[in-house]
Amino acid sequence: MSRGVGGTVISPLSLEGAWDVEGLAVGGELVPPLEGTRLGLEFFEDRVAGSAGVNRFMGSVTSGPRFGPLVTTMMAGPEDQMSQERIYLEHLAAVDSHEVDADELLLIADGLVVVALERTGTVTSGETS
Repeated sequence: MSRGVGGTVISPLSLEGAWDVEGLAVGGELVPPLEGTRLGLEFFEDRVAGSAGVNRFMGSVTSGPRFGPLVTTMMAGPEDQMSQERIYLEHLAAVDSHEVDADELLLIADGLVVVALERTGTVTSGETS
């Protein structure tokens, strides 16, 4: 069990499932992903996988949540999408706490929300249903 920012006890299982990024911290504010890109996370057991926009990633996750190390595919894309991807992966590496409320998940680094997500489904054995 881990404690959210508000002190609420949260089961790591409450994160299991698929989540889409609704906002990514850029320049001090949350902005939506670039049009035509999908950023997401899929939690299952002690693993995480997802889309960083151009590339897919996977790796381990522990309570907190703490991500990493994450491995990614190595495809290239347009510069703006690659920049967004780099920011997203850097934010995931920095996450040190979270808040979850039903179908909304906020990932927090150094007291600031760096990624806002919305639950989109459940996961069974690493596959989105």
